[in-house]
Amino acid sequence: MKGRSDGEETKKRIVRKATQLFVQKGYAAVTMNEVCVASNVSKGSLYHHFPSKDELFLFVVEVDTLEWLQAWDDKKQEIVGIEERFYALAEHYANDFQNPLIHALEEFSRSRCHPEEISKRLSLLYEAASHACRDLLKEGIETGYLVKGDLENYVIIVSGMLEGIGRVSEFSIHEKTQEDIKKYYREAVNLLLQGIRTG
Repeated sequence: MKGRSDGEETKKRIVRKATQLFVQKGYAAVTMNEVCVASNVSKGSLYHHFPSKDELFLFVVEVDTLEWLQAWDDKKQEIVGIEERFYALAEHYANDFQNPLIHALEEFSRSRCHPEEISKRLSLLYEAASHACRDLLKEGIETGYLVKGDLENYVIIVSGMLEGIGRVSEFSIHEKTQEDIKKYYREAVNLLLQGIRTG
């Protein structure tokens, strides 16, 4: 049991230190040697847990995505009403829009052609990120709060809107505070609901 426990602790330490490096430097600039040094593990130990930098990076982003979804699920439980949940989801996106791992993931995704297995994991990551939107839209349609329509089309449009606001704001020539970003998200949800709300 001790060996297994030690192995899990080593893996957690590698993930924690690798996350810090990817956040600070992005995907391309981080080397596996740096991860070894930061984690205080041998190359053999690192490659035992993660056979490649791609595997390590995807695992880090998958953990981050699951934490983001869990945080949303926890927040959602405290909110009554679909409209209030839409505004809360927008704020959840707004709070995460400068997450350095999102930038690193974009860099990784566009850096080169990926093998099919990596491409599938990337697709699953994007699918997981849109899970919060899908659940809320499905509930809205089923309860009659939203106009009936193609759920998958709604998911692409709404998640695209929520992802896109942060990106556009980031490249704007005007300085934006966190409160400015939250305001954009709230106004976007207001416009969206005007278009697809039944009442």
